Amino acid sequence: MSAKSKKGYDRNYWAMVMEGASFVGGISMMASMGVVSLFVDTMTGSKTLVGLAVTTQTFFILFGQLISAPHMSAISDLPGFMFKGMFMRATPLFMAIPLFLGASRMVAVVIFLLLYGIFWLADGIITVPWGELSARAIKPELRGHMMGMQIALGGVLSLLTGLLLRWLLATPMLTEYTRFGTIFIIAAVVFLTSLIFIRMVKDPSPIKTPKKPDLRKYYSNIPKIIKGSKPLQHAVIARMPGYIGFSSITFLVVFGSGTLGLSDVQISWLIYAQIIGGLIGGVILGETSRRFGNKTVILLCNIGVLSTLSMAISLAYFPSLGYAWLLAACAFASVWYHNWLGYFNYFLDIAPRKNRPTFQIVGNCIGIPFSFVGFALGAVIDSRGFVTAFTIGGIAAITAILLSTRLLSRKRIKAFND
Repeated sequence: MSAKSKKGYDRNYWAMVMEGASFVGGISMMASMGVVSLFVDTMTGSKTLVGLAVTTQTFFILFGQLISAPHMSAISDLPGFMFKGMFMRATPLFMAIPLFLGASRMVAVVIFLLLYGIFWLADGIITVPWGELSARAIKPELRGHMMGMQIALGGVLSLLTGLLLRWLLATPMLTEYTRFGTIFIIAAVVFLTSLIFIRMVKDPSPIKTPKKPDLRKYYSNIPKIIKGSKPLQHAVIARMPGYIGFSSITFLVVFGSGTLGLSDVQISWLIYAQIIGGLIGGVILGETSRRFGNKTVILLCNIGVLSTLSMAISLAYFPSLGYAWLLAACAFASVWYHNWLGYFNYFLDIAPRKNRPTFQIVGNCIGIPFSFVGFALGAVIDSRGFVTAFTIGGIAAITAILLSTRLLSRKRIKAFND
């Protein structure tokens, strides 16, 4: 066995890195913070509907996790299960159809939102199995690093597709219908490459005798599990205000384009800046997780969100700060956009082996009530303006920072598990 394999950089590590990189590469063209918010705003001009897109993503991915978590004991082949589920990543192809058929703007957006919900529901269903496979196949100290590598390599892929994306958003040769329809098709093609890599992952400890889940018993046992774990309680409470802060930065591109009256070319560069920020964020967050643990990642991301919102509010009051300031804010926001890396791994870190799926859904699905924050913030923007929404997000980010100081450090988690 090579030295790299002994350290954990084996076939499973690199196969999961490449699978995630394919997904991240596609998401760069489908992120609610970038293209999706721009698409909905361009088609309808409604910030409330932009917020609904954010809510759709958050709610359906969490609802999907609730569906799949009780069935973990019945899945004997995790990579095979995920392979089948990943076929739903072709959904953006169907988003493009009404655009190429010339449907009205509102009809196109309604169909898009329905399919966007299906896309994230399917992704939520495979999220818990993906987390369990990560826990089995990747060394604990390398999980966060692996996910950071996914984001970083996905960012490199995003830079390549981003050149095409920037041209599509900026060229006057295309109509808005053709422009966004083409983007959705390219995203689906990139997403589907993940099917190749998930087939390369081997589950080192598959379930040999699958058991039919007892849904009533599973869900009735969750309050007992929460009550019995102080670290889980602290993490759940700390994450709640974080949803509000992170939802608020998804409006940054729409805010900037309206505040400064940007051209299509300038808007396209904002999306490209987000891609570059996401790539840098993958490297920073992955290394931070490996070196300092996931509590530090969580704190760093919440501080980053607060700083980003401060930059946005500054631009609202001082438009003379200009386009360069907005460009920097968009790149900076994307560095912290993958905050899930810290939370996801932290919940796995503190979970007993038998309760890992439960800790995942408790940690993530506590956000279901907060999934409507995006919609609410959009309504606030339509009625009260961006500054009010960003101020609400900033207060939530400060609260999340204070609450996150109670989380366990990597050293304390190691002692806790031992």
